[in-house]
Amino acid sequence: MSSVPPRATIIDVAELAGVSRQTVTRALNGLADISPATRERVVAAARSLNYRPNRAAQGLVQGRLTTVGFVVDDLSNPYFAELASALSRQAAERDWSLLLCDVGSDPVKGRAQLASMTQGVDAVVLTGCRNDTMSLLPDDVLSGTGLRMPLVMLDGPAHPRLDARVVLDLATAIGQGIDHLAVSGRTRIAFVDSTEGSGDRLELYRRHVASRGLEGESRPSYAGDESMDGGLRAAREILAAWPDVDALVAYNDIMAIGALKALAEAGCAVPGDVAVIGIDGLAVGRAVTPELTTLAIDTTRLAREALGLLHDALGDHTHRDDPSHDISVPLTLTLRESA
Repeated sequence: MSSVPPRATIIDVAELAGVSRQTVTRALNGLADISPATRERVVAAARSLNYRPNRAAQGLVQGRLTTVGFVVDDLSNPYFAELASALSRQAAERDWSLLLCDVGSDPVKGRAQLASMTQGVDAVVLTGCRNDTMSLLPDDVLSGTGLRMPLVMLDGPAHPRLDARVVLDLATAIGQGIDHLAVSGRTRIAFVDSTEGSGDRLELYRRHVASRGLEGESRPSYAGDESMDGGLRAAREILAAWPDVDALVAYNDIMAIGALKALAEAGCAVPGDVAVIGIDGLAVGRAVTPELTTLAIDTTRLAREALGLLHDALGDHTHRDDPSHDISVPLTLTLRESA
């Protein structure tokens, strides 16, 4: 079995650059008493060794807090807003600061935003359930050829450059939602999908309805953008194509709220005629009528796990060399009036 090579240390950098350990520390912290030529030699040595300094120690030298960059797909989606709030609160518990970057749908603008953000942060938390956010990172950050920046992904695909991921146990959660609907007598369960997502949630829905002998596996995809209007349009398509449908599971809570509106337009009673379940656990789900049943994500735990992984990655002694390291976070079936 092959062993993982040891990580480069500050002593390795000092030996390669031909300077003292103290000079390496001062050069990498940008202190003024180091000549430009010496600084360039130290940085070149650090890059060639793929050395990543202990940025917590840098913070002590420079008298500043650890700053974490948080990359989201679309802050207008309340889920990302709630997640950003949870991450900010958890960062404050550690005396860290948070810098938010909303990359939006334009990859050119998103790449420029990330290039700017990564200049001022020590580590990055990314969300990747909608866009390939990893590809938007600057080349030196993505390749790790510069001074290596820790990266943690929330609810997104694996990547060899990641230090770790926090993933959602959607397979179990969607199964629990389908089971709840089946036990309550629902047999014609449709899925309101996202045109922006990866398709994983749709495939999990199809797998679970098929395993229970329910209709839905062979139905076409009914999808919209991740908004109330997107959920409204997708639910209208379902009602037109499948008029005797008796339950809807939506990609997220916002789309589920749009589906509630479509059902009201069609004169369908919820949950009497059609039951509805969302995914997210947003606070707004309690502000609609009927209150939304949902597969709730604990954003506080999600944030806590992500920052814990970053804390480990920022300390050289606990760096995780396995890029496939994941922490799985369960969702909770939260029963309210809609199902």
